[in-house]
Amino acid sequence: MATRTLDGLTALLQGLDLDEIPTFPSADPLRQPVDIFHAYLAVALQALVGCDAQQAYDSITPANTVGNGDLDIVLPKLKLPGDPNLQDLAADITRNFPAHPLFVVPWKDKAHVRFCLQPKALPRILLPYILDRGPSYGILQDPDSPDPPSDQKTVLVEFSSPNLGQDFRTDHLRSTILGAFVSNTYEAMGWHVIRTNYLGDWGNHIGLLSLGWDRHGGSDEIFSKPPGEAFRAIHDIYSKMHDEMEPKIAAKRKKAKEKQEGASPVEEEEEEAIFAERAAAFKRLEEGDAKEVELWEKIRKISVEYYEGTYKKMGVVFDDYSGESLVCRDGKGVQGVEEKLKELGISEQDEHGLWVVNFANHGNVKLGTGTLRGKDGITGYLLRDIASVLHRHEKYGFDKLIFVVGEQNQHFQQVALVIKLMGLPEIEAKLQHLTFAKNPSVPIWGESGLLGDILERCEQYAQLAAADSGAFPPRLQVNEKLNTLGINTLAIQELNTRKGNKGISTSFDGEALMLTEGETGLGLQLGYARLCTAIDDIGSSSGSSSSSSSSSEIDFSSLWEGSWIEVLRLLARFPAVTNAAHKSLEPGPLLTYMFSVLDELGYCLDDVEEEDEAGGQESDGSKFAARSLLFRSTKQVLENGMRLLNVTPVS
Repeated sequence: MATRTLDGLTALLQGLDLDEIPTFPSADPLRQPVDIFHAYLAVALQALVGCDAQQAYDSITPANTVGNGDLDIVLPKLKLPGDPNLQDLAADITRNFPAHPLFVVPWKDKAHVRFCLQPKALPRILLPYILDRGPSYGILQDPDSPDPPSDQKTVLVEFSSPNLGQDFRTDHLRSTILGAFVSNTYEAMGWHVIRTNYLGDWGNHIGLLSLGWDRHGGSDEIFSKPPGEAFRAIHDIYSKMHDEMEPKIAAKRKKAKEKQEGASPVEEEEEEAIFAERAAAFKRLEEGDAKEVELWEKIRKISVEYYEGTYKKMGVVFDDYSGESLVCRDGKGVQGVEEKLKELGISEQDEHGLWVVNFANHGNVKLGTGTLRGKDGITGYLLRDIASVLHRHEKYGFDKLIFVVGEQNQHFQQVALVIKLMGLPEIEAKLQHLTFAKNPSVPIWGESGLLGDILERCEQYAQLAAADSGAFPPRLQVNEKLNTLGINTLAIQELNTRKGNKGISTSFDGEALMLTEGETGLGLQLGYARLCTAIDDIGSSSGSSSSSSSSSEIDFSSLWEGSWIEVLRLLARFPAVTNAAHKSLEPGPLLTYMFSVLDELGYCLDDVEEEDEAGGQESDGSKFAARSLLFRSTKQVLENGMRLLNVTPVS
């Protein structure tokens, strides 16, 4: 753990003919290893061009790709007096930069001077740095720390949010996978994270489920069954009602669109009857009817029990199962908001008897009109969400609330603007909507629409992939691991679809889950498994404790060239990658990084296997300790990255 203090880091640099690590306000050498090199480069640059030390530090940035080196002096950022010719300045710096133990000879690139870290110094510094930190490398919040910082902020992440009784659709699954990633990145950066599943437990679909309960065999016997069986029975009842009502909804939409009067009076009566019955059933629930409330409570309880067990298979545990019912059942939440909106003149009653917010009257024509309460007296989605935000802020005092919900951009903009109009801009500023494409909204892979069935199908695809002889090493052909592999692969596939397309996702592709090459979930797992095998092989071959040797005693020369040094350069970038993932809330760059590590690592493992076949490594003990440290460090970085992606390493 020596490198966890500045004194320890300074001791690690002994023998490199360096002074103490220079300090700068924005440098964090205990968490960002590249900042060590950054600080020394700033001092060397200051001496070379005669600028202020902080000015020199601020002009240096990490290179955007490894092909452009590791650190980059951006000459316009130096802001030197006299407006020197930047190309000439780049040539002067390149020509006159003195030999340095931490850098190889720089090269100029227009108004940039680019540097690569010295291969002879990098493994000596970086490998103990990573292994000392273990699970906390690249992560601001140390998992070993018993107490949170006194200034810790709170973020509430709302994700998944299925509706009671209804299908678990693609948008719910995508929300679950992306929301878990968002939660993990905030937690890694030191925030207190509250994971909230905001169940769709209120609304007209609850009224439809109540109708179905009476029509399609609902009974208390269902609630005595295990959660999985009970939930399936509830879902089946809702599905029958949905199938009965869907043609009527489609016909109603078609008539509204075409402005035709094609239905007979009898058809219109039937259509109006089922809509009215559904609304009446839900209104009875809103008004506290004992029978409706009792049924609703039992259905909600079974639903939560089912989802708790099923989400755990995905590695997702929610801190809170709330829902729209929370602010509706006692009436205080929504009533308080309604009264405030009327008092401030924000809401109005339209010609149809609906209570609405006409956003054109508040300076935003694009947001249209939002319904707060229907003419039948039923609360609207907008009203319930506004009340929910205010309730959560009162309960948790959050610093940020992130809605991970597909599309619905206009709705969340309406929520935010109403809260601002209520005189609460400080709460409005804390709201963020992270969107993604919802389509298709049909059940995934044509299944029943239950999350448990979706996860079982993932396992089946993993079994099919495992049946391909040679696709999996023997250690992964263990049945109890196939479920985890299938779920992991689904998560990677979904997160990968966000790369480069601004959140537009394609439909679920079961065949893609079986691919073992390329940037796929199985490709990630197999690369990780191959690394684990190499670590085991090195340990058994060396027959010693070389991996625990002091870095000053290890000969790292076998890591100075080729893909070995490229892996090291990538490992040094990991903290910057995780920080960028937190800022953007996009998993794509992290996935690209991890597959880049695996690609370079693959060449290293190929070298090892070739040497083993030739018998060269058995007598070359000097390589064992260095390669063991590199492989163990790489394994740690991959595991840390997987945890952010909510993927369980399987070896």
